[in-house]
Amino acid sequence: MSRKLHKILGYYVPAFFEMHVDTDADDLTINKLKPFEMTVLFHEYIHFLQDFATYYGLNRIYVYSEYMHSVINRIYCNSSDNKICVPIKIEDNADNVLLNQQIQNFTSGDDGGEYGIKDFTISDIIEDSDPLIDNPYMTSIPNVIVSSSEGDMVIFGAIAITESMAYIMERLCSPSAFKKSPSFPYRAAEMVADYYSPHFSDDPLMVLALCDMAQMSSNPGACFVRVMKGIQSGQLSFNSPKEIYDHFYDQISMTMEKEQSTLLLGFQRLSNVVKQQLKNYLRNMPILDTYYEWIDRLFNFAWEWRKNDRYFLLKMARHHDLSTNGAFGFCICNVGTPLMSNNRGSYFKISPKGMNADIDVEYFKAFSQVEQLFSQGLKGCALYEWCCKSPQSTPSELCLSTPWKKVKEERLCPYALLWKHWNLSKYDVV
Repeated sequence: MSRKLHKILGYYVPAFFEMHVDTDADDLTINKLKPFEMTVLFHEYIHFLQDFATYYGLNRIYVYSEYMHSVINRIYCNSSDNKICVPIKIEDNADNVLLNQQIQNFTSGDDGGEYGIKDFTISDIIEDSDPLIDNPYMTSIPNVIVSSSEGDMVIFGAIAITESMAYIMERLCSPSAFKKSPSFPYRAAEMVADYYSPHFSDDPLMVLALCDMAQMSSNPGACFVRVMKGIQSGQLSFNSPKEIYDHFYDQISMTMEKEQSTLLLGFQRLSNVVKQQLKNYLRNMPILDTYYEWIDRLFNFAWEWRKNDRYFLLKMARHHDLSTNGAFGFCICNVGTPLMSNNRGSYFKISPKGMNADIDVEYFKAFSQVEQLFSQGLKGCALYEWCCKSPQSTPSELCLSTPWKKVKEERLCPYALLWKHWNLSKYDVV
């Protein structure tokens, strides 16, 4: 699975609540940044919102959490010599982890490479499918193959839709400070929309609404194209972006369990599961009350948005000055920010209004580090710079080579605390 959403001027790490801004500024308070830096931060912040306030974002967190749960259980059962050989490769689908990962990879689609594809014009779009490993739910997953006049072929999936949405938002909310980005993935949704309905993207809010609602499905690329084909055939017609939202909210869909569901019901069910998964990473630790509280803040905010203010993003997009954007400020006030880094290796975070300044978002960075140990065999801990600048931390050479051994220290860093809390103290990594 992709570890980062596309990186040019910044990046966001899906499922682990971390973002990077291309700036040397150590104070990432929004209104203290230059307009361009503020715009980059805003773009990555939109990805943060997509992470916990869309069905697809929640499902991605679910997939990572199930992977971690499976790996740790396999360590308990199979590591009789107290050795963990990394990377750990799951070779059976006994707990559906492989299936979940496969679907996630297929539906993510392409990002166009490290720097994207600068000049991308669509010549053809083909709907296809990818076969899945044997399972009782489905045999294949739909995909959308987009060919360009220049000979490129890419999968139009969730990455292209999330980047297209964030790029629309930054152009609308910061029209004088955004920088032009490559056509793919940043204008992919607009180009695909216009392929089926010429000039559909003349109103970017229409594309924005469809991007947002496509992410409320388990396969955003296929969902986006399905709606655009409906518009092309005349079966669907929308006169405003609000009507796109209303269409999705009114739909009745079928779950894999063959039960009927609405957009809100499906979102609520998955939200409840993922919220508990995130809390279970550090279960029953009273010293981390702010960690649990912040998770509650995120999920309560997302539910209030989706249930009671379905046009919220449209309000944000219609205000063309980030420094005075009330909807953006409302988000910062209620949920704060994820862990943010700059070009100097410094970290920063903004707490929600009424919460303690130390909201423990750095633990998500530690989750990410342990996940990379298991899945990729990466043994160093990237929290080293954070710990070097934290007055109560005890950084050492162990952080760069064997951070799990810090579990023997009296004061535990986030990585070591996880290792101990997950009952891995007796294991060494090879």
